Amino acid sequence: MFYKFIMLLALIGLNSHASISTAKKIHDSRGSVITKYKSMVIELVDAGFHFSAIPWMKEYLTRSNKKFDSKLERAFEELVAVVGPRQFETLPLRSLKTQKSNSLYYIIAKKSMRAGKYKSAINYAKSINPNHPVRPFASNLLGAASANLGRYETSLSYFQECQRLSESMQSKARSELVKNQLKTNHDYCLLGEARSLFASKKYKEAELKYLDIPKSSAIWPEVLFEEAWSSYYLNNYNRTLGKLVTYNAPIFDYVFNPEIETLRALSFLKLCLYPDAKKISDDFYKNYMQPARKLRSFLRRNKSNYRSYYRMMADFEKLNKADSALLTKILKSVSREGAFQEVRESLIMAAQELDKVNALPRSRFKNSLGSNLNEVIQSQKKLMGAYVRSRLVGKYADLYRAFEGMSYIKLEVLEQRKARLYRFDSEKGKRGDIKYIERNEKQYFWNFNGEFWADELGDYVFALGSEC
Repeated sequence: MFYKFIMLLALIGLNSHASISTAKKIHDSRGSVITKYKSMVIELVDAGFHFSAIPWMKEYLTRSNKKFDSKLERAFEELVAVVGPRQFETLPLRSLKTQKSNSLYYIIAKKSMRAGKYKSAINYAKSINPNHPVRPFASNLLGAASANLGRYETSLSYFQECQRLSESMQSKARSELVKNQLKTNHDYCLLGEARSLFASKKYKEAELKYLDIPKSSAIWPEVLFEEAWSSYYLNNYNRTLGKLVTYNAPIFDYVFNPEIETLRALSFLKLCLYPDAKKISDDFYKNYMQPARKLRSFLRRNKSNYRSYYRMMADFEKLNKADSALLTKILKSVSREGAFQEVRESLIMAAQELDKVNALPRSRFKNSLGSNLNEVIQSQKKLMGAYVRSRLVGKYADLYRAFEGMSYIKLEVLEQRKARLYRFDSEKGKRGDIKYIERNEKQYFWNFNGEFWADELGDYVFALGSEC
C-alpha cells in the first residue's frame, strides 16, 4: 500500500511567485511543445501548483524519449510525492518505461501488482534505491508480491526490511503526517510477516506475530479477525469466538466482513454446538440474502460507470446513509480505508489548487491551468469511483463466499444432528466453565457481562465445553 509523502514546502513566497511568472512566460513563448511541457512542470512544481502540472507531465512521458535531467527528476519525484502515483498508473507501460526513475519504478511495480504480474512487480521494486523515501513502501510491495508467488521465506525478509526502513525514516521525518504514514506502513509490514507465517502453516508463530501489532494501530481491527483464524487452526475455538465477539463493540460498527460470521459458525460447529451454528447461519441468510441480491443488481446495472459510484459515495459522505443498511455499512467501511482516504485527500487538494488558479490574473495561461485542473479533478473523481466499485465488487464476492460457507454449515449441522438423534445423545449440558479456557501465566480470568472496555478489546475468550 502506498501512502503519499506530502512534503511540507513553502508554497507561498517570492520564489513561488517567481516560478508561476516564469511558467507563464514559457507557456506564452514559441518553441518546442515538449520542451515547454518540461520547463512548465519544473516551474509549476516549484510554485506549489502540483496538480496543475500533472497533464503536462503525462504528455511529456507519453511523447518524449529523452531522459530526465536532474531538474526534471527532482520535480517529478516531488510531484509524485504530493499527488500520489495513481494519476500516472493510468499511463501505458511503454510511456512509463522510458525513464530511469525511482518513482516510476514504484508506479510500474504497483501497476504490475494490480495486474497480477508479481515477477515484474518484484523486478521493478527491487530497482528502487534503498535510501529513497519510497523504498519502505516498495519493500512492503516486494513482501506481498513474494508471498503471492508462494516465496514465504523471501517475503519475510522483505517485510522485515520494510519495518527497519520505516522505523529509520520515521526518525528523520519532518512532519507528523509523514511519521504516521511510515508508522502505518511499518504495521502493515508486521501484518505481512504474520500473514506469511500463517500461509506457511506456522500458526503458533503467526499468532505471536499478530500480537506484536498494537491495539492503537490503525490496522488493528482487521488484524483481530486474522488472529482469530490462527486460533481456529490451533484448535482453540473458544479463543476464536472470544476474538470475534470484539466486533460487537460499538467502536467497530463500521467493520463489514461476512467471513466473521462464517468463522463464528465454523467454531461452534467444531465444538459440536449445532444449535448455535445453525442460528448464525439462519440469521445470516435472513439478514443478507435480499440486500446481497440488490447489491448484485446495482453492480450489474452500473457496470463500469465510475461516475455513478463516485456520486453514490459523495452522497453517502453528505448524508451518512445509503439506499440500504447493507450498502451503508459497506460504504462506511470503505470510507475508513487508507487507500480511499488517499484518493479523497488528493481530490480535495486539487480543488484547493483550483481556488489558487482562479485567483490569478486573467490570461491564456490561467485558462490552461484551469483546464488542466478540471481534467485532473475529473480523473480523480473517476479514480475514486473505480476504487469504490472495486470494493463493492470485493464485498459482494465476500458475501457470495460466505453464503457458500453457510450452506455447507447448514448441511453439516443437519447431518450431525441426525446422527446424534440416532445415537440418542442429549444436546443439553453445561454451557460454560472456566476449566475450558486455555490461558498462559500472562492471561487472567475476568467475567464478561456485555461491557466493552478499550483495554480488553481483542482479549476475550469463551469458556464453552465441546459436545463432540
